Amino acid sequence: MGNASAPRVNINFSLHNHGFEVYRQACLDPLLSRLQHEFPPDSPVDWNILETSPLVRQEASTGLFHACAAKILGPDCRPTHAILYNRNETAQPWHQDTQVKFPGPDFITPTDPSIYNRLLSVRLSLDDCTFADGGLKLCPSSHKHGVLTEYEIRGHALRPFSSPEMKAGDILLMHPLTIHASSASQTGRPRRVLHIVFLDHTP
Repeated sequence: MGNASAPRVNINFSLHNHGFEVYRQACLDPLLSRLQHEFPPDSPVDWNILETSPLVRQEASTGLFHACAAKILGPDCRPTHAILYNRNETAQPWHQDTQVKFPGPDFITPTDPSIYNRLLSVRLSLDDCTFADGGLKLCPSSHKHGVLTEYEIRGHALRPFSSPEMKAGDILLMHPLTIHASSASQTGRPRRVLHIVFLDHTP
């Protein structure tokens, strides 16, 4: 299963205060190479890799991705869905991840906003990614304001943002309500990211 144990980093404080944190070099070979081989540089965006990739499903259920999420959500957390992203041909606007996928084919907007505090996004970079490559931009602490309107999101986006430079093997953990965006790639290089969302096991 590769790197089955998450790095020993206490990120609860940073996640609570900023809404995101990075595990540096959390995924190493041979797992990183296996994932890079399964999803080559020309791979298109795929919203169903939890269903189509046995390797991603294994790592999300009992392996590295699950270990990272379990540090925050507890050992009984489970993946809800997984997406493969690649380079951006166009900019992605500032937004929150308010659509949630539970068992079933469709994404929904929860009627109970407290559900968002039970979710965590685990994002593994398969490529080195700089701001010029269309790296993720994040508004620190924006998750504390709950679900926002488009007007409110635009207001937060006027403030200073963070754009961590990622190396292949780095994992970013993110609260789903952290406002984020990405610019169009200026380099044309691949920017493969595995994005897995987890839900805790609150009865």
